[in-house]
Amino acid sequence: MYSGNIFYVLPLPLIYLITVALVLCALALGVFWGHRHPNKEVADGESSIGSAVAATLGLVAFVLAFTFNMAADRFNERKALLLQEVNTIQAAYLNVGFLEEMERERAHGLIAEYVDLRDFDPSIPVNPADIVRSEEIQRELWQLVQDHIAWDYNADYLRQFADPVNRMIDLHRARVVLGLQYRIPAPLWLALYFITILAMLAIGYQLGISRGGSTQVVLALALTFATVILLIADLDRANEGVLLVDQAPMSNLNQRLKALRERKSAAPATR
Repeated sequence: MYSGNIFYVLPLPLIYLITVALVLCALALGVFWGHRHPNKEVADGESSIGSAVAATLGLVAFVLAFTFNMAADRFNERKALLLQEVNTIQAAYLNVGFLEEMERERAHGLIAEYVDLRDFDPSIPVNPADIVRSEEIQRELWQLVQDHIAWDYNADYLRQFADPVNRMIDLHRARVVLGLQYRIPAPLWLALYFITILAMLAIGYQLGISRGGSTQVVLALALTFATVILLIADLDRANEGVLLVDQAPMSNLNQRLKALRERKSAAPATR
């Protein structure tokens, strides 16, 4: 279920450290080559080197922006799907009243259990057993619809419950695929690192031939690129990092349904 992409398997802190190390190594290698370059050739080609460095940095910025937008769009889609799912589940729970009275309690119980399964901690990997049980509940809810069809139940009433249940099934699949399967492709990650390393080599080379630059500037450059790449990797992961979709809407719905069921079960005892 989870992507086999190595950029997804590696922990985020390790990705950050690897990126910093690669950038620093590329800069150091570029500086070393620049120091070995004859001064006469430097004077003849320094302007062309500067143009090449600027073009390479522009390309890096383009690839970084493209990759960031890809990850950010999926992050926003995950948030939108969560809100849609909360609203759809709530509609299904409210519309249970359109079913036969003898099936309403069972439907309420199934939907309440479904919400409890969907109310998970986003920082913890999803339990595959919870996904399996969620799909079992979907099938049981749809079986209720089919039972009502077999009873020749009022189609207009049944549609009020069947439509949100069908939408619940669609949103579940969308959230699983978008959150656990869709990732930034490995070739794009490789291209991003390759272009970044080339850019750092070019910058280091320019610093080397000009005999300029400082350790602080080089370190700041490495940390800047590594931070941007870490941000992209964080956005690309649904269950790791600090940029996680807030599950508060689902948690609030879960608490409301539990309170409703507790009041309903306690009502007969107070009469």
